[in-house]
Amino acid sequence: MSDPVPSSPIQKAIERKGLVKPMVDDDDDDAMEVSQAVGSKDIKTASVNISGSRPAPKVIKKEGPYPSPASSSPTRPPADAVDPSAWNDVTSKLNVLSSQAPETLSFGKVKIEDAVEQDGTLRMFWTDYTEVNGSLCLFGKVKDKSSKNYVSAFVKIDNILRKLYFLPRTYRQKGGRDTSEGIQMEDVYQEVDGLMTKLRVGMHKIKPCSRKYAFELPDIPKEADYLKLMYPYDKPALPVDLKGETFAHAFGTNTALFEQFVLWKRIMGPCWLKFDEADLNPVNNASWCKFEVQVSSPKSVTVLSESDGLGAPPLTFMSISLRTTLNVKENKQEILVASARVYENIALTDMTSPEELPCKTYTMMRPAETAYPAGFETLAKKQRGTIMTEKSEQMLLSKFLALIERTDPDVLMGHQLQDVDYPILLSRMRERKTPGWHRIGRMKRSEWPRTMGKGGSGFFAERQLISGRLICDIANDMGK
Repeated sequence: MSDPVPSSPIQKAIERKGLVKPMVDDDDDDAMEVSQAVGSKDIKTASVNISGSRPAPKVIKKEGPYPSPASSSPTRPPADAVDPSAWNDVTSKLNVLSSQAPETLSFGKVKIEDAVEQDGTLRMFWTDYTEVNGSLCLFGKVKDKSSKNYVSAFVKIDNILRKLYFLPRTYRQKGGRDTSEGIQMEDVYQEVDGLMTKLRVGMHKIKPCSRKYAFELPDIPKEADYLKLMYPYDKPALPVDLKGETFAHAFGTNTALFEQFVLWKRIMGPCWLKFDEADLNPVNNASWCKFEVQVSSPKSVTVLSESDGLGAPPLTFMSISLRTTLNVKENKQEILVASARVYENIALTDMTSPEELPCKTYTMMRPAETAYPAGFETLAKKQRGTIMTEKSEQMLLSKFLALIERTDPDVLMGHQLQDVDYPILLSRMRERKTPGWHRIGRMKRSEWPRTMGKGGSGFFAERQLISGRLICDIANDMGK
């Protein structure tokens, strides 16, 4: 076979085959040196997204001013236009009369001859009561014949006696067992008289009587003879479960003074009472009422019937509202503002709306800090009613009590007055030792009750302090 032509395809294939280097198989693997790979922080390499998810885009913060609270708050729906005058001018629709600042001066009393009728008797419409040292004190209204106005009245009734009824046994009992000795009324008399001697009761009355029983106690006859005992209320009461050798039961041991009086006279509630002429004695400074009198015997008191044509007299109402602030250091509520609205001589049958009734407004306030804001006192003088800017809580309380003494309200009204405002008012007057603090009621007192602030008994003590004035709390069911 002849040699290939130099330019033929066979010749070119032979040339390419000669250019390929033969692969050398190096079996010397044992001499290979293996070193550990060490990374370097200076080397920058791209990260590998093994999960294959798309990364979140980076948020580029733009430097600039911080957003305002208005721009950062969520948007609200457009509010309807509200007229602020609805609360800024509360008294605009009320018939507010011009009122003067209260004076601290005392006022004279009404004489007996200016209050009695032509026949010499006294007529009083009673509204409240209290008990003092075994005497019953009634508060109400009498008509002053000189001024033709109704004024507050105080009547003290003395010598109201307890009435106890002793049921005689059939046989005398000794050591808890009956004996064969029969009991006569004279035996019961001697034992009851001995009880009075032990209690050092000098004046007492005992007599037999017949009474009927209609209650739940067993072994009590429906009608039987009893021994009736009467002695003053200023003497100690006998035990409720009292039993003796000659009597099985004693009824009336815990009957209160006022209950005894209204049951005896059959008084069903506030009404007109008549007092006889020969039993009226003047009383000086026993109360804050304009008229004061003392009655020595309850027998001179009679109830006037509706046929006499006497309606209820007009009363004076005072609406009270307090605003307090917390004294952080002492952890006590202190009075910041005391406001009162006075409605004078309002008839109970008057159907006039409150907006049309004539009234007077008084506001006593003190600064929350050391002084009022600049121009505040000048602005306060331009408001309707009377605004008194005091410097301390003590002066505020004194002005408030002077207002009560001058207007002499029969009824105190307010929202949560009995449970909130009235206890706070008493506690602040007691804390500040306010002179004449007992003007909150109509009974003059020399000291605070010892049971003040002691649980349930404190409630009754607070109620006694306001004797002579009625409380109407519109926040509770009774006020509504």
